[in-house]
Amino acid sequence: MYNMYRLVCRRSSTFGFGDVPASRRLPLLGDALPLLLAGGPAALHRYMDARHRRLGPIFRHAVGPVEAVFIADPDQMRLVFAKEGKHPQHIKPESWLVYNEKHNYTRGLFFMDGEEWLHHRKTMNTILLKGDLSWLERSCDESTTAFTDRIRLQADREFPDIESELYKWSLDVILSILVGAGSYTRCSRSVNESIKRLSSIVHTIFETTCKLQLIPAKLAMKYNIKRWRNFEESVTESLRLANELLEAIREYQTDDGLLHKMNQANIDRANSIRIIVDLILSAGDTTAYTMAWLLYSIAKHRNVQNELRESLELDPQTPYLRNCLRETLRLHPVAPFLTRILPEELILCGYRIPAGTLLVMSIYTSGRDPEYFPEPLEFDPKRWCRSTAGGRSSSRLASLPFGIGARSCIGRRIAETQLQMTLAKIVRNFDVSILNADRIEDVLMMVSKPSVPPRLVFNKL
Repeated sequence: MYNMYRLVCRRSSTFGFGDVPASRRLPLLGDALPLLLAGGPAALHRYMDARHRRLGPIFRHAVGPVEAVFIADPDQMRLVFAKEGKHPQHIKPESWLVYNEKHNYTRGLFFMDGEEWLHHRKTMNTILLKGDLSWLERSCDESTTAFTDRIRLQADREFPDIESELYKWSLDVILSILVGAGSYTRCSRSVNESIKRLSSIVHTIFETTCKLQLIPAKLAMKYNIKRWRNFEESVTESLRLANELLEAIREYQTDDGLLHKMNQANIDRANSIRIIVDLILSAGDTTAYTMAWLLYSIAKHRNVQNELRESLELDPQTPYLRNCLRETLRLHPVAPFLTRILPEELILCGYRIPAGTLLVMSIYTSGRDPEYFPEPLEFDPKRWCRSTAGGRSSSRLASLPFGIGARSCIGRRIAETQLQMTLAKIVRNFDVSILNADRIEDVLMMVSKPSVPPRLVFNKL
């Protein structure tokens, strides 16, 4: 049935904005009640996926007080990125904007817009996405080795509190990148307790933000309801700890670290702090949960784990390693939705969409589209091999976990490097098994996370 709707995106005639499919809304309650009945904000990705399958690759839906257009067709999503303009705009969590205004707090790249964003984004592109990035690999190697050493201490039994350990690993990697591989070990010993405290609080930011999604943030702040207080306290504490950590590690920076490279690029101290603090906070959840999904996937699919181990023995740079990450991000994108605000009128799927419209690209749905991914619910890294029989090269357009275009994820190379390097070290040294009997589902707490922590055992090889 979904394939019939796809023909809409390929027609030559054009219709108006009011003709875009939309669900019938309840008086006063609008679109909120159906979402609540479907599981609330934590199930938003599945709720929107079901709507795509009923309404097609494009539909209108209210996101709070704002009407948005949801898109799941890969070609149309790429068109949006191509037309995003010189200063791409995306939607920001209202609760964060209210917090920043109340506390007069300025944030990093995610919150910047216009020329300010463009200037700093170009500078950070040069450091993190271009040229020789061997310094990045050296930093990731140091911190991932420390992580596998901690795993070895708990080998051959259920690993305790894997979620907390992955948070710490994620922040350790950022720490190593900031100061440089040469001083990571010395610096890590000095700030180990700070890293532990920060890793224990940072994930609550996303959880408390998610709980405010169905409540106007300004109203929640005005009446100081419990959800707002929990959110405000978690953000304040996380920002305080991140700033303290940043100050504590400055004396350890080397020429091989991000702190030094940003200074050499003439980024002033105030903006450097803004950008790095946001990098620290965003990396905690995103890479920690992606690593959890990676470990879950290879533990559930022993044939994939064995093939990856054999491939690594033959070629440490085997493409199969990257394909395992791609397949994990296809099924479990850390950001199930990407947003842009249209700078100009655009025709999408044959509908005329006016400038200023909020567009939401359903990455979760496009990554599970059977037209691009046969047997889409199966975990099969081989589908990413160019030589795979029956595979479609265009499938690479349907899974965009980091986005594309000028405002794509600035930490993409960091994430890809640390995730692949860590997975390779683990698979070479341990056989990973899982104790969870039931299938683990995705839940959305601003980022996609496992509904329950995977219970993992790392058996020494």
